[in-house]
Amino acid sequence: MSVKPGGHIYFMGIGGTGMAAVAGLCQQAGYKITGSDAGIYPPMSTMLEELKIKALSPYAAQNFSDSKADMVVVANVLSRGNVELEALLSSKTPYTSYPQLLGDLFLKNSQSVVIAGTHGKTTTTSLMAHVLTELGQNPGYMIGGIPKNFPRSFALGKPGGFFAIEGDEYDTAFFDKGPKFLHYHPKFLILNNLEFDHADIYKNLAQIAEQFEKLCRIVGNPQNIIANMDDVNIADVVKKCGLADKVTRVSTLGHSIKESHIAVVKAGATVSTSALPQWQVTLKTRLWGELNLISTLSGRHNMANIAQVVACLEQICSEHRHFKWSAEDLAKAFASFKGVARRLDHLGGKNGIDVYEDFAHHPTAIREVIMGFRQSFPNRRLVVAFEPRNATSRRNTFQDDFADSLALADLVYIGKCPVDLRIPENERMNTRAMQEKIGAKAAAFDENSDLLNELQKNVRQGDAVVFMSSGSFSGIQYQLPELLRGSK
Repeated sequence: MSVKPGGHIYFMGIGGTGMAAVAGLCQQAGYKITGSDAGIYPPMSTMLEELKIKALSPYAAQNFSDSKADMVVVANVLSRGNVELEALLSSKTPYTSYPQLLGDLFLKNSQSVVIAGTHGKTTTTSLMAHVLTELGQNPGYMIGGIPKNFPRSFALGKPGGFFAIEGDEYDTAFFDKGPKFLHYHPKFLILNNLEFDHADIYKNLAQIAEQFEKLCRIVGNPQNIIANMDDVNIADVVKKCGLADKVTRVSTLGHSIKESHIAVVKAGATVSTSALPQWQVTLKTRLWGELNLISTLSGRHNMANIAQVVACLEQICSEHRHFKWSAEDLAKAFASFKGVARRLDHLGGKNGIDVYEDFAHHPTAIREVIMGFRQSFPNRRLVVAFEPRNATSRRNTFQDDFADSLALADLVYIGKCPVDLRIPENERMNTRAMQEKIGAKAAAFDENSDLLNELQKNVRQGDAVVFMSSGSFSGIQYQLPELLRGSK
């Protein structure tokens, strides 16, 4: 990638979460940044305004030609036929993807800590960045969400230091169909879990696993691969790479304690009367013995995330022997982690009714969030509202699995599923069929406003309502607390 220090980089599709964050990193590094998008909305529009980055909308060939940019970064949502992209391709201006740019400019010269897996990337990356910060390391980071401990989702950090980043397996750009994470130069790699997802670009789990195998093979020291051996698909990946006995093995569920370097010995919720429960986890470690941690993160999936971060920190210490982090240092750092927006985020409530929001959009994530909440608040009626919004949940690939996971709640409200004409009709999600499989405690709606009206009528004192979506859910999750506050 050739762009001189201080050069002008133009981001085509700057309104995306990743694109806007990389644009911010490049600005911090001294580059001139401008860009464009079809439409730019909060929170990215707000962030770009705060950074004083000029972002044009809608796309137009003149946007690009007037920029006279030295380099163009093309978002993976753009494809041939876009007027601005066609103008770029007709020019001699060099272009790249944001993962390639990120790798070339920042990650290859840092101690990159890549967090990969179907679930938990955003939370685990945020946690890693926070703990490293608390331990005095001034890490760089790029997070695909809003971490509550940081002012923004990105930071350059100390030159040559640690850089925590989500290892996304989604494709890179129209000219590069490989996964983003292959550009990230991992010095340390956390393999959290692996399931089938992204049905719009992968045909089956084997195709995704193949990309994870490629990722493992580019890590220089196999011990720097932190592998969740209680996940059968992760265990299979490292085995196929011939690394099963060389990686740092973690037992995140306590299934293989004896064979693992780090293992969850005990985990569970503490007694809590507040809307934000606390969980305790005890880990078997080599460096700190039995390590006891307390966190506002809840559920066994988050205890697994914590175990992976601890294992990575221990491996970092084995390579940097001058780090003298104590168990007390770690306990303090983990306890001060505030979490990530839209991860069981408490939005408010009234009359003993609490409203939460969660990003869960895969059957496994939904199940784990519900089970974790049950353990935290065993006596509360749990009402779940689910919006099938992303490319996989708009398909019927997981229709029965969604129903099985949602059925763990006491009441289920299924929101509108956008019609995607690119999906054959016989492959589209059928929310009515999902409702029928769950049974009488479920209801499906054609409009999210109707869901909100019905929900408001049926909630009662002591209920906990959790909205689950990877999208906006039409904003009704924010309207419900207001409606409750306005009610008698």
